[in-house]
Amino acid sequence: MSNLIPMTSAPPISVAQAADDKRIPKRTIQAAIARGELKAHKMPGATGAYLINARDLDRWIVKRTDKATA
Repeated sequence: MSNLIPMTSAPPISVAQAADDKRIPKRTIQAAIARGELKAHKMPGATGAYLINARDLDRWIVKRTDKATA
Protein backbone atom coordinates (compact mmCIF):
# COMPACT_ATOMS: atom_id res chain seq x y z
CA MET A 1 0.00 0.00 0.00
CA SER A 2 1.30 3.43 -0.94
CA ASN A 3 1.67 6.33 1.49
CA LEU A 4 1.25 8.86 -1.29
CA ILE A 5 -1.66 11.25 -1.03
CA PRO A 6 -3.64 11.34 -4.29
CA MET A 7 -3.86 14.70 -6.02
CA THR A 8 -7.46 15.84 -6.06
CA SER A 9 -6.91 18.63 -8.55
CA ALA A 10 -4.40 19.80 -11.10
CA PRO A 11 -2.11 22.69 -10.19
CA PRO A 12 -3.23 26.12 -11.43
CA ILE A 13 -1.97 27.28 -14.81
CA SER A 14 -0.97 30.67 -16.16
CA VAL A 15 -2.95 32.63 -18.74
CA ALA A 16 -0.24 31.95 -21.33
CA GLN A 17 -0.32 28.22 -20.62
CA ALA A 18 -4.13 28.17 -20.76
CA ALA A 19 -4.06 30.00 -24.09
CA ASP A 20 -1.56 27.54 -25.53
CA ASP A 21 -3.31 24.45 -24.16
CA LYS A 22 -6.82 25.47 -25.24
CA ARG A 23 -5.86 27.44 -28.36
CA ILE A 24 -7.68 30.55 -27.19
CA PRO A 25 -6.07 34.00 -27.52
CA LYS A 26 -4.48 35.31 -24.31
CA ARG A 27 -6.44 38.55 -24.66
CA THR A 28 -9.73 36.62 -24.68
CA ILE A 29 -8.80 34.88 -21.43
CA GLN A 30 -7.57 38.13 -19.87
CA ALA A 31 -10.81 39.89 -20.83
CA ALA A 32 -12.89 37.09 -19.29
CA ILE A 33 -10.91 37.46 -16.05
CA ALA A 34 -11.39 41.25 -16.08
CA ARG A 35 -15.16 40.84 -16.60
CA GLY A 36 -15.37 38.31 -13.77
CA GLU A 37 -16.47 35.49 -16.08
CA LEU A 38 -13.38 33.41 -15.35
CA LYS A 39 -12.01 33.03 -11.83
CA ALA A 40 -8.28 33.59 -11.45
CA HIS A 41 -5.87 34.36 -8.65
CA LYS A 42 -3.36 37.17 -9.11
CA MET A 43 0.15 36.54 -7.94
CA PRO A 44 1.72 39.24 -5.74
CA GLY A 45 3.23 42.35 -7.26
CA ALA A 46 2.13 45.01 -9.71
CA THR A 47 2.85 42.76 -12.68
CA GLY A 48 1.92 39.47 -11.03
CA ALA A 49 0.62 36.75 -13.30
CA TYR A 50 -2.87 35.34 -13.01
CA LEU A 51 -3.24 31.66 -12.20
CA ILE A 52 -6.33 29.76 -13.29
CA ASN A 53 -7.73 26.55 -11.87
CA ALA A 54 -8.00 24.05 -14.74
CA ARG A 55 -11.54 23.11 -13.68
CA ASP A 56 -12.65 26.76 -13.77
CA LEU A 57 -11.08 27.15 -17.21
CA ASP A 58 -12.94 24.11 -18.53
CA ARG A 59 -16.25 25.37 -17.10
CA TRP A 60 -15.72 28.79 -18.70
CA ILE A 61 -14.97 27.19 -22.07
CA VAL A 62 -18.19 25.15 -21.88
CA LYS A 63 -20.24 28.28 -21.08
CA ARG A 64 -18.49 30.18 -23.86
CA THR A 65 -19.19 27.38 -26.35
CA ASP A 66 -22.83 27.12 -25.25
CA LYS A 67 -23.32 30.88 -25.82
CA ALA A 68 -21.70 30.66 -29.26
CA THR A 69 -23.95 27.82 -30.38
CA ALA A 70 -27.19 29.22 -28.93
